[in-house]
Amino acid sequence: MDLNFYLAATIGFVPSFGILYFTWGKLEGLFSEKRLFFNYFVGWIIGIFISVFFLMIMVAVWAYFDLSLMFVIFFGMFTELVKYVFLNRRKTRKEYALPYYGFALGLGLAAIWNVSLTYYYLRMPLTSGQYAIAAFSFFVLSIAMSSIHASTSALIGYGIYKKEWEKYLLQSFGFQILFNLTLLPYIWNMYPATYFWGIIIGIPLLYYKVYKGVLIYTIPKKVMKKWANNQESR
Repeated sequence: MDLNFYLAATIGFVPSFGILYFTWGKLEGLFSEKRLFFNYFVGWIIGIFISVFFLMIMVAVWAYFDLSLMFVIFFGMFTELVKYVFLNRRKTRKEYALPYYGFALGLGLAAIWNVSLTYYYLRMPLTSGQYAIAAFSFFVLSIAMSSIHASTSALIGYGIYKKEWEKYLLQSFGFQILFNLTLLPYIWNMYPATYFWGIIIGIPLLYYKVYKGVLIYTIPKKVMKKWANNQESR
């Protein structure tokens, strides 16, 4: 049994599932749950390619601070473009649930990426104390990364639905690049306790701009009213 893998999987998936349930659990029935989880699964697939790409390039540039800075900037833009290409399909552009599907996509991507980053680090020779600190640090990083990817993906979906994709894609670029700067300590192989900064960006963005400012207001009022009446009649 590979304890490192099971711990990494727990650290990667628990925040992802928790955020998904907190956001969608109270809105069950408003849109297709199958589509929601399909997008979550697609996020896993994208996350595999993103994490492999990140780890491969990281090994090549970690000793060069100037290249590392360029890497996190262009990597952030590349990740958001991949999300945009998937979400901007002709069949889904006009669906009011698109920000939610983007939200699920980002959570799936973040889950796999967190598993990869955590597992890569935990396989290093660590004392029991270092191992415990690393596990806790990566759990906090997992919350932050789940928050930021869910947020930027939801913003992209919202922009596509509102036909303002340029505005929201640029916003997602900015937020993702800002968050990726907090990954520089990981790239430079610094102490895990330095991985906490991302949560200061991810959580406020998720709650105030995305949950309070986008997801709640995306659903048409008629649909929301009909859904609320159905909930009361149960």
